[in-house]
Amino acid sequence: MFTLIPKDAPDRAVRIRRQLMALYSYCLLWFGTFAGVQLTAFDPATPHITIFSLLFAVNVVFYILLRSGISERFKDPSLTVFQMIAGILAVTAVLYYSRELRGAMLSIYLMILTFGVISLDRRRLLMMAIFIQACFSLLLIGEGILAPQQVIFSYQLGHWFILALVLGSFVYVGGYIHNLQSRVREQREHLRQAHDRLAAIAIRDDLTGLYNRRYFLGRLEEEMALASRNGSPLHLAIIDLDHFKQVNDTYGHQAGDEVIRRFSAVASVGLRRSDILARYGGEEFVVMFPHASTTACVAALNRLREEFAQQHYPFSDALTNTFSVGVVQYQQNESAQEFARRADEALYQAKSQGRNCVVKG
Repeated sequence: MFTLIPKDAPDRAVRIRRQLMALYSYCLLWFGTFAGVQLTAFDPATPHITIFSLLFAVNVVFYILLRSGISERFKDPSLTVFQMIAGILAVTAVLYYSRELRGAMLSIYLMILTFGVISLDRRRLLMMAIFIQACFSLLLIGEGILAPQQVIFSYQLGHWFILALVLGSFVYVGGYIHNLQSRVREQREHLRQAHDRLAAIAIRDDLTGLYNRRYFLGRLEEEMALASRNGSPLHLAIIDLDHFKQVNDTYGHQAGDEVIRRFSAVASVGLRRSDILARYGGEEFVVMFPHASTTACVAALNRLREEFAQQHYPFSDALTNTFSVGVVQYQQNESAQEFARRADEALYQAKSQGRNCVVKG
């Protein structure tokens, strides 16, 4: 179903809202121009229907570009400069017929320039101000050529200088506001990145990048509850690297860290995306297998065990690492502590059987 403002594209929705705000301002300007014509404050020959019909037609094109996402191919997805140019040209056309109200209506230029404060830096704001001044200058020149008898040079000169002064001030203040907004956006982005880093630290192990024990235990409770509701299989495996202390004693703790990182990398690649792997502590790791049979879990762990045993290390060509595993299936209504205890008992059996094996509990 078509909606005027999309709900599935927040950035696009913001751009469209800004354009609708501009259209609302143009409607007010049209109403004011129409009233001015009726009250003879404007030239009765003011072609306001033509001017605003063209303006709205151009804005329909802008809306289509924004709503369809085509504008996102441009450097400025909001098409701010193009929208401002259309508004400036329309306002200049209205000013040509404004008679004595021209001095007061010069402020409408600033309304259009306001829409550029958010998107345009000071340099581009200055270019738009120069474009406004150029349009107004051409208007005054056109009046001097077409109706010289109606021109009061002092008024024209006064309006020109007042507009130049106001535009210059606006560009300075607008550029300052834009810079403040840019700094706020940068600070918000830095805060978001810092929050993401803290969130990662809270659930990730520093050495391996795997989930940590606290996060895993929380997920274990969730998966157990899901398995209880759906009756789906859930397996838990506890992995212990064999003779890891000897690696530290023989090659040093940095070598031990490398072995742990290597296992983490091999396991991350070898397991399914749906399997949840975490560092349990020291050289112990845990894997949760949702929606998998016992046979599939054992086969995956054996493949992982063989792959890990084939790893080579720069500090020793002769080193071969293995691990022992205890794997159990979740039983209805048991607690997480009981579930983990049974997996730990299966791991103990694997060690008792000579290590480098997978034992089903």
